[in-house]
Amino acid sequence: MQYEKHPETGEILLTEEKIKVALFSHRTIKRWAYICHDKDVYSVLDEEQNPDHKAGETKPRHWHIALECPDTALEIGVIARWFGIAENFVETAKGAGAFLDCVEYLTHEQSKQQRLGKFRYPDEEVKTIEGFDFRAELDKRMESRARYGRSVNTKEWLRCEVLLKGMTLRQVIDKYPYEYQQDFRYLENCRIRYISKIAAMPKRRINYYVEGSGGIGKGLISRALARALFDRKGLLKDDEIFFEVGADRTSFEGYDGQPVLIWNDCRASTLLTKLEGRENVFNVFDPHPADIQQNIKYGSIRLNNEINIVNSVQTWKEFLDELAAEYKRNGRIHKAEDKRQSYRRFPFFLVLHEEDYDLGMNKGVFDGTREFEQYMMYRGMQANMRRIADRCGDNYELYNLETKKIVQPVMEKHEELRELMAHRQQATSEEIVEEFKDSGKQFGETVLIDARTGKETVICPAPIRQCR
Repeated sequence: MQYEKHPETGEILLTEEKIKVALFSHRTIKRWAYICHDKDVYSVLDEEQNPDHKAGETKPRHWHIALECPDTALEIGVIARWFGIAENFVETAKGAGAFLDCVEYLTHEQSKQQRLGKFRYPDEEVKTIEGFDFRAELDKRMESRARYGRSVNTKEWLRCEVLLKGMTLRQVIDKYPYEYQQDFRYLENCRIRYISKIAAMPKRRINYYVEGSGGIGKGLISRALARALFDRKGLLKDDEIFFEVGADRTSFEGYDGQPVLIWNDCRASTLLTKLEGRENVFNVFDPHPADIQQNIKYGSIRLNNEINIVNSVQTWKEFLDELAAEYKRNGRIHKAEDKRQSYRRFPFFLVLHEEDYDLGMNKGVFDGTREFEQYMMYRGMQANMRRIADRCGDNYELYNLETKKIVQPVMEKHEELRELMAHRQQATSEEIVEEFKDSGKQFGETVLIDARTGKETVICPAPIRQCR
């Protein structure tokens, strides 16, 4: 702090021009903020300490300057010489958040200053180094104190946000690129732990199969469908929407919790290999997602996606039949499963042609029955993904608009299924209790079985409740 003029002699001590010269001449200063206090008045306490300072009178104009200097060896005398002031007008604040404490003082907004009756200076009067939004940082600090019980620096705050609140790595990279490159390994571990241990699993999972010949646009329509499902306003980047599953040993390396997984060129046999067997395939594509970890390099991760989109040249029927068929792995024969186990997991399939596509919908899933091997087929939806991509070129906005039109019929049926699934889960507690009131009760007969002969002897006929 320094007066603009000497209170007694009127000598000019510090001007704004002199402040600017000092601030812009020393790279040792990382960040700075300053203000001119010209509306402060003497308090009763000031008058008690010095009778010449009459309570209520305006104090002389003076400057407050806050500097953040990472060089801990910097001496007060050096800083005083920068501004041409005496050393006793320079103070060193220490501890976590010391710089922001000094900046917060500039406006007199602290409750302690307000209780003393000090003038509350508007934010606009605080001058700062370019890029330093002091109000945003003070608000963030207040939020962190409320959320975490103490002040945290930017590195600590980002770690907490990623680990506990679900901030994605993409969000960190976009808003805090410097902090990310300084701490990316720790942040990546925080993100993996959030996805695997803290994030809520989706209530349901819907799977799609896209069939089509090579080069017809299966990957294009898979991405278009993902965007239409989770980015209807076109505000997100692709890596925030979908994750394209990698090669066998690194299938989920880099997965960042995206709501859509796209499995490109993935036959049934490929899927069985990637996921190391049918049991895991059925888990990953279960309509009611299970909390199961998948292997990644040096660890594991949980998939909490809501949508799976598989595309391949294999016909949809061959794909679903093969998933349930007998297969051999690691020298062991795995017996066939009921085909309905694979069919019920894929309520939708698309068959791509050059100029259109067909949409299939699983009747059993939509009707809530066990008719999983029956599909309603809607044929001839107009679409040519390759031509749209060629014609739109670099005009991504137009491309996005046209491809969303293509998948609009799918979107409508998708929403219809979501509503049906939600409706089936909307019964009251009383209705559910009534529906399952007989759960655990025995209504069949009790028999004695001889394992040697297979003979059964009825001990108590049904219903058991009539026996004593």
